[in-house]
Amino acid sequence: MCFVSEIDGYTPSEVAGIQAELLCAALEYACRNSPFYRERLGSTPPKINGIEDIRKIPLTTKADIQDNNAAFLSVPRKDVAEMVATTGTTGTHVYIYLTAGDLIRLAENERRCFANAGVTAEDLFLLAVTLDNLFIAGLAYYSGLQRLGAGVVRLGPHSPKKHLETIAALRPTGIVAVPSFMAAIYRQAGKDGVDLGSLGLRKAVLIGETIRNADFSSNALGNIVESMNSLETYSTYGITEIAAAFCECPARRGLHSHSDLVYAEVIGDDGEPAADGEPGELVVTTFGVAGMPLLRYRTGDVTFKVPGQCACGRSSARIGPVIGRKAHKLKVKGTTIYPRAIENALVEIAGVENYVIEAHTGDDHADTVVVKVGAHNQKAAFKLEVSEAIRAKARVTPAVEIMPPQEVEKLLYEGGRRKPMIFIDRRLKPQ
Repeated sequence: MCFVSEIDGYTPSEVAGIQAELLCAALEYACRNSPFYRERLGSTPPKINGIEDIRKIPLTTKADIQDNNAAFLSVPRKDVAEMVATTGTTGTHVYIYLTAGDLIRLAENERRCFANAGVTAEDLFLLAVTLDNLFIAGLAYYSGLQRLGAGVVRLGPHSPKKHLETIAALRPTGIVAVPSFMAAIYRQAGKDGVDLGSLGLRKAVLIGETIRNADFSSNALGNIVESMNSLETYSTYGITEIAAAFCECPARRGLHSHSDLVYAEVIGDDGEPAADGEPGELVVTTFGVAGMPLLRYRTGDVTFKVPGQCACGRSSARIGPVIGRKAHKLKVKGTTIYPRAIENALVEIAGVENYVIEAHTGDDHADTVVVKVGAHNQKAAFKLEVSEAIRAKARVTPAVEIMPPQEVEKLLYEGGRRKPMIFIDRRLKPQ
């Protein structure tokens, strides 16, 4: 993998020219080495004269990878250095193959993300994410910090109390964590009478959940995490399949891509480019990937393109916070919502331990929503508080069930899932 040095300092037209060359190389490589793309595109791929010609290439879906997983492998098996996995459309694993070069690319992507958040070799970062079980996130952040020269404490998915003890003992300057887990550490600090702000934490790189609204203001979860005034927070968005992530800079006006590693599009329901600022599905093409290149991969996530140059001075393309999953869009009594709007309401309610949001098909064939809240408070007044908070945030009033937290925990990991599923879609599928 050959990186383009200082590409963020190039003009937009220069970047477009570089990306057109990278696209030609990626297209030619995929057609020559990927059995899937060789069959789909044939021996003569579409002619690329500029980056806008990317629309000549057909879209790739997760179902394509699920149904033809091994056909995406573009190197001999002996050249596979690492395998990671994500959940496919049917709930089974989809495997992603990485070469040694792909691992360097992964590390470089994260090195840049950390560097742009002001992390240096002087920092010590606590990783509150797993490095095992075929997950890519812990591997990515660990290798990126190592490439930057920063120190790493690989604690992983232990209890909030264990993390608090480690922070007190080692005094890391940064942490990589899921925002809701950061909130759990705060709660533990409150229970133990520990002043977390005095223990040296200065930066938090947050993964898995968004902390921003569409206007870049902090959402309910972001407000909780940012309640520790000494902490700088940076939201990230990663995709296992492309072995790359988008990350905020200090301006916090969108998530930056790395122009020589990926090309990002946002498309509408008609498959055409969405206007800047208009929501649509994120589609990503990988550059420089050897093991499993992807051309115009539909992520299924809804976001928008942020126009103009960032205040930080970088020219790289930015996307907005992820609004939700395209497949999770709900139409409830004429109102279009995503489950994330309901989550934003629930995280602010004291006494809510966990929750699951279920979608069903009603008797009138419209979407209905049931929110199952894990809480020890079983009083009617608490249930009413939950309902009113959801109505205020999401503009709908779903059915609310208050359950013991351990029962909700079983639903979160229903079917032996390796990570919790907060939104469970039980709607009838179209015939």
